Amino acid sequence: MKPKHSKVDSRGHMLVACSECVRGGNGEQDCSSGWKVKRGGAKYGACFLGELLPKYETN
Repeated sequence: MKPKHSKVDSRGHMLVACSECVRGGNGEQDCSSGWKVKRGGAKYGACFLGELLPKYETN
């Protein structure tokens, strides 16, 4: 399955949406991005430090 909201930027870095992140997607409080809304695309919370959930492909 491909990520719906997470995208690779022009420099090749993955911008991981909170809804598709290991930490943000599970609603954990130790997320380092500091977003209060943890769903949807980049405008609803995303960062470059996140890790995609295992069900998403990166290729």
